Parts: sequence; C-alpha cells; structure tokens
Amino acid sequence: MRIAEEKRLGLSGTYGVKTFYLECTETVTWIQDKIRIVESTADLGTDLSSVMILQRKLSGLERDLSAIQTKLDNLEGEAQQLGANHPADAKGVREKVDEIHSVWYDLKEMLKARDEKMGEAAELQKFLRDLDHFSAWLTRTQKAVASEDIPESIDEAEQLLNSHQTIKEEIDTYAPEYAHMRDYGATVTASADATDPQYMFLRERLRALDQGWAELQDMWDQKHVRLSQALNLQMFNRDSRQAEILLTNQEFHLAKEEQEQPRSLEEAERKMKSHENFITTLQANEEKITGVVQFAEHLCSEDHYASERIADKAEQIQERYRVNRERAIDLLERLRDSLALFQFLQSCEELKEWIGDKLITAQDETYRDAKNIHQKYTRHQAFESEIASNRERLGRIQEEAQLLMKDRPEDAELILKHVRELQAQWDELDRTTQEKGQKLFDANRQQLYEQNVDDIDSWMTNLERQVLTSGEEEIHDLTSVTMLMQRHTVIEDQMVQKASQVQSLRSQADQLISIDPTSEPEIVAKKQQVEERFAKIRGPLQERKERLEQQKRVHQFVRDVEDEKLWIAEKMPLALSTETGNNLMGVQMQMRKHESLSREIDNHDVRIEDILTVGQEMIDAGHERAPEFQGLCDELQQRWSVLQEAMKQRRALLEEAERAHKYYFDASEAEAWMGEQELYLMGDERGRDEQSAQNMLKKHEALEHAVEDYAAVIRQLGDTSRQLISEQHPDSEQVGKRQSQVDKQYASLKDLGGEKRARLEETLKLYMLNREIDDLEQWIAEREVVAGSHELGQDFEHVTMLRDRFRDFARDTQAIGEARVDAANAVADSLIAAGHSDAATIAEWKDNLNEAWGDLLELMETRTQMLQASWELHKFYHDCKEVLEHIREKETMLSDELGRDAQAVAQLQRKHQNYETDLKSLAVQVHAIQEEAAKLHAAYAGDRAREIEEREKEVLEAWRNLQRTCDGRRHRLLDSSDYFRFLNLYRDLVSWIEGILRQMENGDKPRDVSGVELLMNNHQSLRAEIDARKENFTNCINLGKDLLHRRHFHSLNIKERLILLCEAYDRMQDKWGTRWDHLNLILEVYQFARDAAVAEQWLMAQEPYLHAEDLGDSLDNVELLIKKHEAFLKSLAAQEDRFAALEKLTRLELREQERGADYKIRDAQEREQRQNARHHRYEEEFETFEEKDARSREKDERERRDKEERERSEQEKKRQEASKTSPSKGRQQSDIEGTSKAAGSEDKFESNLQRKHEWESTVMKATHRSWNSFFCVLEGSSLNFYKDTKKSKVAESPLSLEGSTAEHAQDYTKRKHVFRLKLNNGGLYLFQAHSDTEMQQWVERLNAAAGGSARREREEKARTMPAGGTERVKDDGGKKKSFFSTLKRK
Repeated sequence: MRIAEEKRLGLSGTYGVKTFYLECTETVTWIQDKIRIVESTADLGTDLSSVMILQRKLSGLERDLSAIQTKLDNLEGEAQQLGANHPADAKGVREKVDEIHSVWYDLKEMLKARDEKMGEAAELQKFLRDLDHFSAWLTRTQKAVASEDIPESIDEAEQLLNSHQTIKEEIDTYAPEYAHMRDYGATVTASADATDPQYMFLRERLRALDQGWAELQDMWDQKHVRLSQALNLQMFNRDSRQAEILLTNQEFHLAKEEQEQPRSLEEAERKMKSHENFITTLQANEEKITGVVQFAEHLCSEDHYASERIADKAEQIQERYRVNRERAIDLLERLRDSLALFQFLQSCEELKEWIGDKLITAQDETYRDAKNIHQKYTRHQAFESEIASNRERLGRIQEEAQLLMKDRPEDAELILKHVRELQAQWDELDRTTQEKGQKLFDANRQQLYEQNVDDIDSWMTNLERQVLTSGEEEIHDLTSVTMLMQRHTVIEDQMVQKASQVQSLRSQADQLISIDPTSEPEIVAKKQQVEERFAKIRGPLQERKERLEQQKRVHQFVRDVEDEKLWIAEKMPLALSTETGNNLMGVQMQMRKHESLSREIDNHDVRIEDILTVGQEMIDAGHERAPEFQGLCDELQQRWSVLQEAMKQRRALLEEAERAHKYYFDASEAEAWMGEQELYLMGDERGRDEQSAQNMLKKHEALEHAVEDYAAVIRQLGDTSRQLISEQHPDSEQVGKRQSQVDKQYASLKDLGGEKRARLEETLKLYMLNREIDDLEQWIAEREVVAGSHELGQDFEHVTMLRDRFRDFARDTQAIGEARVDAANAVADSLIAAGHSDAATIAEWKDNLNEAWGDLLELMETRTQMLQASWELHKFYHDCKEVLEHIREKETMLSDELGRDAQAVAQLQRKHQNYETDLKSLAVQVHAIQEEAAKLHAAYAGDRAREIEEREKEVLEAWRNLQRTCDGRRHRLLDSSDYFRFLNLYRDLVSWIEGILRQMENGDKPRDVSGVELLMNNHQSLRAEIDARKENFTNCINLGKDLLHRRHFHSLNIKERLILLCEAYDRMQDKWGTRWDHLNLILEVYQFARDAAVAEQWLMAQEPYLHAEDLGDSLDNVELLIKKHEAFLKSLAAQEDRFAALEKLTRLELREQERGADYKIRDAQEREQRQNARHHRYEEEFETFEEKDARSREKDERERRDKEERERSEQEKKRQEASKTSPSKGRQQSDIEGTSKAAGSEDKFESNLQRKHEWESTVMKATHRSWNSFFCVLEGSSLNFYKDTKKSKVAESPLSLEGSTAEHAQDYTKRKHVFRLKLNNGGLYLFQAHSDTEMQQWVERLNAAAGGSARREREEKARTMPAGGTERVKDDGGKKKSFFSTLKRK
C-alpha cells in the first residue's frame, strides 16, 4: 500500500508537472496567436474608418491581455509550488515560466508600438479627411471667386460687392482650420522619410494647399479690387451722364444766344442780365464738372481697368466745359461791348436833347428888355454854372468814345459821327451862352452891379437873422438836430455860391471904375461893405455848426443807449431759457443756438464799449447832463453784466444736460446692441448639417469674444454713471436706474451665451453621430446593392469568379460592419445615457441601423449564386440607363419659364448656354453608346440583340428630342429677350414722355415778358430733347415691328404698346406745338401789358402838370410856363405812336373774336378725329400675323357662307316650287325637326383629353400650368370639362368659344398630338389627343364651333332687321356691297 501510495504520489507529481508544461505550451501558443493578430494589423488602412476598425480590434486584444495576465499569475504560483514539491523538475519549470514571460514581454512591447502607430495613423487619416474636405471647399470657393460677373448698374455692383464680402467672411472663418492643417502637415512630413511616395504626395498636396490658399487670397483681393473699380466705374458713368446733360444744355443755350444779337439798349440789358445769370449757373456747376474730373483722375491714379475710357470721357467733359466757359466769356464781352455801345448812343442822344433845350434858352434875347435885368443876369449866371457843371458829361462821352473805338473798330465811324455832332452842338451852346452873358452885362452894368450888391446884402441880412435867432430854437430829439444840421449844410452851400458872387463884384467894380472914375468911392465903399459883412458872418456860422454837432452827439448817445437796452432785453429771454432738449440731438441743437447767441453777444461787446466810451468822454468833459449820462452808462453796464452772467449759467446748464443725454445715448446704443445679440442668442437655429453647426459654433465663439470685449463699454458707462451720481447730477437717480438695467441686460446676455453654446455643442454631437450613422447606413446600402444582385453570369468560370468575390465580400463586410455598428451603438448609448435632448431620435437611428445591419446579414446569408450576364452587357445597360437618366434630367431642367424681366431672361440665356455646353459631354456619352452597341451587335443575336438595338434606339430618340427641345427653347429665350428689351425701351420712353408732358403742364405762370421768354427758352430746350430722343423711338418701333414679323406670342401686347407709344409721342408733339403757340400769344399779351404800364406811368407823371393852377405871376414866369407847355405838347406828340400801337388788338383777342361760342366742342371733335385717324393708321401699320390670318380666314369664311347661302336659296326655291304642287305641312315639320336633330348631333363632339392651362390673359400666366386629364364635351359654342365619361361631376366651368381659334401646336415638342386653343380674352390652353386624326378632328370642330357661333349671332341680328335689310346698296364707286358691310363701315 505504501509503495502504491508512493507510486500514486509520484505519478500525480509527474502528471502535475506535465500538465503544467502543457498549460505553459498552450499559454505560449495563445500569446503567439495574439502576436500574429497584432502582426496582421501591420497594414494601417487607407482611410480613417479602417484605422478606427483596427484600433477597436487592438482595444479588444488589450481586454484579452488581462486574462493572459491572470493566467500568467496562476502559472507563476503553480511553478513555485512545483519547484518546491519537485526540486528535480524545478529547472525545467523555471525555463517554461521564463519562456512565457519572454513571449509575454514581446507581445506587450508589440502592442505598445502598435498603439502608438495606430494613434498616429488615426490622426493622420483624420488629417487627410479634413484635408480633402478643405481642398474641396477651397476649390468651390475659388470657382465662386473666379466668376467673371460684370455689373451693369450701381445696385448690381453693390450687390456683387456684398456677396464678395460674404465670401471673405467665410474665408476668415476657415483661416484657423488652414493654419492647424498646415502646422500638422509640416509636423507629419518633417518626421517622415523623404523618399516615401505617400509622404512625397502629401508634401505636394500641402504645397498645393498653401498655393491654393495664397491664390484664393490673391483672387479675392483682385476680384475685390475689380468689383470696387466696377462700382466706381458705374458711379463715374452716372456722374458723367449728368455732366454731359448739363453741358448739352449749356451748349444749346450758348448757340441760341450767339445767334441772337441785341438791337436796342433794353434788349442788350436783358440779354446781359440773362447771360450773367447763365455764367453764375455755369460757375455754380463747375464744382460738378470738377468733381467728375477729379473722380476720374483718382480712378486713373489707382490704375483702374477702364482708365483709358474714363480718362477719355473726363477729358471730353473737361474740354467741353472749357469750350463752353470760353464761349460764355467771349459772349459776355460781346454783350458788354454792345451794352456799352447802346449806352453810349443813349448818352449821346440825351446830351443832344439837353444841349438843344439849353441852346433854345441861350438864344433867348430877353436881355434887350431892361426890366428885371439883374434877375435875368442872375439866372444867366446860374445857367452858365449849369453848363459848366455838365461839361464833364461831354468829356466822359468823349472818353467812352475813345474806348469804344478801340474795342469796336467796326463801329468807329458811327461813334465818331456822334462825337463830332455833340462837339459842334456844345461849341455852339458855349458861344451863344458867352455872348448872351456879355450882352446882359453890357445892357446895364451900373444897375446890375448895384442889384448884385443889394441881393448879396439882403441875403446876408436874412442869414444874420437866422444865425442870431438859432440859439432860441428848441432841440428836442435827434431828428430835430439832424434837420437843423441839414439846413446848416444848405446855408454853407449858399455861402460858397455867394462867395463867387462877391468875387465877381470885384471884376464888375473894376469895369465900372474904368468906365466912370468919378463913382469910384461909392463903388469901392459898397464893395468893402459887402466883403466885411460876408467875412463877419463866417464866425457865427461856424459856432452854430459846432453847437449843432454837440447837440447831435448828446442825442445820438441817448438813442444808442436806449437801442442797446432794447437789444439786451430782447436777448435776455434766450439767455435765461431753461430749455435743454429731450435728447442728445436736441441738447446739441440748443448748444449750437447758444454758441450762435454767444458769438452775437461777443461781437456786440465792441458796440457797448464804444457807447460807454462816448458817454464817459462827455462826462469827463463836464457836460451839464453828466449825472444823467452816468446813470445811463451804469444801467447799460449793469444790464450787460446780467446778460453775460445769464449766458454763463445757460452754458453750464446745457453742458450738464449734454453729459446726461450723452450717457443716455450711449446706454441706448449699448442696450440696442445687446438686444440684437439677445435676439440671435434666443434663436433656435441649430444648423442644417455638421458643417453649419461647426460654423455656428465658431460664430458663437466669436460672439462670446465680442460680448467679453463689450465689457469695457459697460464699465465705461458705469464709470460715467458713477461720476454723474457723485457730482449730484439732477438726473442721478434715473442714471443709476438706467445703469442697473444695462448691467442686468449684460449679465443676462452672458447667460444666454452660455446656454446657446451648450445647445450648439449638443447639436454638433448629434450631427457627428448622424454623419457616422448615415455613412454606415450608406455603406450598408451599398453592400445590400452588391448582396442583392441577380446577375448569374454566362459560363461556369465567370460564375465561379463572382462567387469567390462574393465570399470575400461577405467576410469583409461582416468583419468591418460588426466593429462599426458596435461603435455607433456605443456612442448612441452614451448620448442617451447622458440625457441628450434628442434621445428619442438617437434611439430611432440606432434601431434603424441595427435593423439595416440585420437585413444585410440576412441578405448575405440567402444569396448563393445570382450572377448573370457579362460585364460588357451589364455595362452597356448601365450606360444606356445612365445616359437616358441624364437626358431626362436635362429635359426636366428645361423649364417653360421665359423670365419676367430682361435681367431674368439674360440669366436664363446664360443658364441655357451653360446647359448647351453640358450637353457636349452628354453627346460624347451617346456616341460611346453607339460604338458599344455596334460592338455588342456583333456578339449577340436573337432577343438579346433586339433588346440591345431597342436600348440604342431609345437613347438616340431621347437625344434627338432633347436637341430639338433645346433649340426651341433657345429661340424662345431670344424672342423673350427682345420682347423685354422692347418693354424696357417702351417704359423708358413712355416715362420720359410723361415727364416732358408734366414739364409742359406745370403751373408756372410768368409775371412779365422776361418770364415768358424764359418759359419759351425752356420750351425750346424740351424741343431739343425731343429731337435727341427721336432715334430711341425709331429703335423701339423697329424692334417691335421685328417682333411682330417673328410672330411673337405677345404680338397683341406688342402691337398695343406700339400704338400707345406712337399715340403718346404724337400727343407730346401736339402738346409742344399747342404750348408754343400759347407762349407766343401770352408773350404778345405781356408785351402789351408792359407798354401799357409805361404809358400809364407817363400819363400819371403828366397829370400833376395838367392839373396845376399856376399861371405865372410875372411875364417871365408866364413865358417859362408857355415853354414848358410847348415842350409838353412835343412830348405828347411823340407818345402818339405808342398809344396808337396800344390800341391794336393782340393775336389772342383776334383769335377770341374769330372763335365762336362752340369752339371747344369743335376743337374736341377735331382732336378726336385726329386721334381716331392716327389710331386706325397705327392699327394697320402694326398689324400682327394672327390678325392677318384671321382676316384671311374671315374672308374665306365669308365667301364660303355666301356660297352656302346661294345654295340654300336655290334649294329653298326648289322646295317652294315643290310645295306648290304637293303641300304637306306635317311632313315639312318632321323634316325640320329631323334636320335640327341632325344638326344638334353634328355640333356635339366628346373624348378624353389631356389639358394644360398656359395663359389666363394676354399679360398674365396661369396659376396652375400642369397637365390634367378631362373628359371634354363640345356642345355648340361651349367646351365643357368633366371628371369622367359619365358626366356626373363637372370639373371646371365651360369655356366660351366665341372668337377663339384652334391650331396644331407644332412648336410644342415635349408631347405628341398637341393642339392649342386661343380664346377671345387672350387665354391659351394646350390639349393632347390620342392620335393625329383625333387632334385634327378636334381642331376642325373647335374652329367650326367658333365660326358657327359668330354666324348664328349674325343671323340673329339679321332676323331683327327690316325685310329690305338684306338688299345690296351701292357705294360711291358704283360697286355693290351688302347692307351689313355698309353698316359696319358706317
């Protein structure tokens, strides 16, 4: 037993050791299997998904390592136990354990290295994916930036510039991503092998990325510059057009003025004034011209792409303005010369008249009468003084003549003639005057001398009395002082005259002494007495003048003080005003008013100082009213100080209010800004996809930075509010409340920013999961397409090859799909566990993914061998299908829309050009189909060959239909483009005509002749503008005629607009002529009014003379009055022609006399007749082809009806003859009923049709333009629509066929057997029949129904007419016409 037990223990120990060895071997094998799995992941994959799958595999392998580690720990304990129990096997056990540790260490090191590589590979693949995405975005953006859109207007240029700026913002958004990829790419390529092809390709891609980014920046900058230049060009074009219009008006005015030369002084003055006004306007407009030129120079200096054209245009404008200015200056000089000439001639005539009058006076021989000889001599001296004083007029005229002959040598002879005549008359006057003076003096020298002495003596006596009594005159105010000063000035003037008389007494005394020496003592005594008295009176006169000046100074001072007090009282309410305004703008306005008042007060300070200085001088001089002056000065100084103090207080009040309102304004701006941000932050926008969510998150980060930066503004507002509160501002309480509101709003804004950020991050995670699930579902769908294929192949080898491929496909699909589905489920479970707001949606996505994955697994299990057909045949079918889809897709892309305006049509034309360019690639594919089909025809026969041939024919037929449709749309777009161009021209011209008519119908009424002439000049400028626009009218009309010739589908509308345009143009022409005649009439009326006013003024000036009762108190006075009356009679005779001209009737009065009482009715009738005649002429000129065809059809129909009527009349005659022989009323009644029933059955026609409603009227498209099926029934002149053949339910209201036409729609190529129905109101329908025969029947029936309704209407009218109404009448030409045609003509 003991031996058996020992044997058992020995065997048990050996078993344990062997078992330990076996477990060690299995563990080593297990570890080596894991090493081989790790080694199988040497290929890191070519995309991010495969790398992630490998990472998940390694993660699962790391979970297995924990089990291996536990196994190793158990083996280590067991090895220690075996070594203790079996020392003989301890070494072998230890070796096994060491072997396991060695293999385990190799596995862990390999896993560590593989994990590092996997992480790098994942980052690299993610980087490559981001690089692909960024490259695609870069390419799209470059295409968008590279578009060559040239704006045609300022609005379009601004729109393109704004769109370009939006691209810049998107580029700036991608800038951080570009920097990150560039840095990471540099890091990856720097540590990689330089000879590795993949890394070499990566370096090239990074280099291309840098180059593309730089090119994008350059392209954006270049396009921005180009768009800015385009905007500047459009602005320059607008300004240059305005400048050219201005220059054209100036040139027209100058040309008109240069043609008309003044013929009188009044006309020269009028033209001079008008031209000066024109030069003023020319100088005022110089700033506009200079602005255009400077803008052009600025554009050229910036190297504008159209600098040459801009420079040429600016040079033309500048040159035209320079020429106009030079012409204006030259014309001004000519007008000045003409005015000077006419003024010179008028001065000559006036001086001639004056010399003639004075010559008559000088030739008077009253000196022969000794009575009043002294008075006559005195008057003669005054007469000589008057002549001497007017001698300067002759000198001035002679100087003017010299200048005029120098400036106008062509008029030198005329000027010299007038000067010589004047000089001769003046010499005669001078000689006659001297002779008369000498004769008067010689007549009675002694008596004359004594009378002169007595006259001077009496004058000095009166003067002494005035001077001596002047002190007794009372001076009450400044007015009385001023009047006395004026009187004193008159006395001083008389003193000067009397001084000359005293001087003449000396010469007279000498002559008298030489004649009578005995009377020398008496003569000398009288002379000395006069001289002494004359010298003695000078002193009192000077004293009186000084006394008056002193009194004037006193009263002037008092008056100035009172005026200043009134001025201060006027300004004081403004200075004491407490009005500060309700807002910042109001405060600033009050500040500006205060500044203006302050400047006015400061400027007035000098006036106050001058007045106070005058008062102080009189006080210092000891004036008797010094206390009163001191009181006035003190009062004025005190009021001035009060005003200045009030101004200071007013300024302080306004500054205080300005600070408060400025704070309120800044606070309002801050609240408005925060309110805008709150609106954005409170929005529920979450982005449409992952990219938009990332962009929104980036924008939100930028917004958060902006909110953080705005804290400085909030702090500044807080500092301002605290400063206002600390200074105890009157609004400190309101400022504090406002600041607290701003702080609360800012805090709320930051909270909203945090909430918005959380929502965006949550949305981004959701979109990332959605993208992963969508990619996985798309991958599963792609695998299902392969797994669900029913192709079986042509032979065994092909089927075997497809089966092997499918086995590999199934294995790869299961291996990759399980890992990806597990990862997606894990992410979805984590989001659901985290309480995501869209947890239900995530769970649904998860269920759909698992369901799709299960379906794919089931489909792969059930698929065995379903591979059929050769690759070439499959490729051919696929290519045919793809080409057909492309063709149908292109057909669907061809819309029926023709655009609603010219811009839309141009855009559609550009799209169509791009569309035709795309068709070229499709043509290559169709050609490839033909070549492939030709190859397959040689390889297949029977049903398969017929199928290939049918596929080829289907593709070719679809391609030909597409080409025909494309060509038809190109032609329709061209017609639509011309139509909208015609509409634009029409609208521009009609708008311009309306503007011209408004200008001609303005309510400006002239007040005088110059006003009428100004209106006539303006009216002539409208004539020039009308003539300048004539070419535009011709182009518009020619374009409309061309569209009518091309049978445009808007022919009626085009015709209507052409007629309206021509009628508007005729109306404008008539209006211009009528207004021009009216202006000529009122010009004559105003000229009559001007002449009548002049005549009336002359009469009023003569009335005081006629009513004067002064008949003279002496012979001299009577003679003088007789001469005045004779001069009045001459003047009256000279005015007779003027009054005779005023008695003539004006053309307006003559016209009113010629017109009768009903002239308005006649004018209206004539105007209506002219309009009707023009309208009829334009109707014939712009007749459309449809109208021509309708007229031709009407003529044919009329001939056919006449023929039927003749046949019917012949049958009626035969029937009447037959009825005479065998009358049978019952039979006739039955025949009539049968005939009506047959007619009724013939008028009814019905069938199923497809209908499309195109146009509601000639100017409005239908709302629903889709094809619908109806059961159509034609009954009489009505077309009814039902839902089905039972006619149980009416689909739509019936259509009236009166005046309608039906025709085959040959231009409609999208469907077959289509005919078109045009209604009388402009409506248009398309109908599709089942065959050409049915279509032709419907067209004939519809046209017959439309013609039959018209015929029945005419027959109904015929029944209501008299019996003789159908008789034929003869026109003036002798030809027979029916009563109806005659009635229509009338």
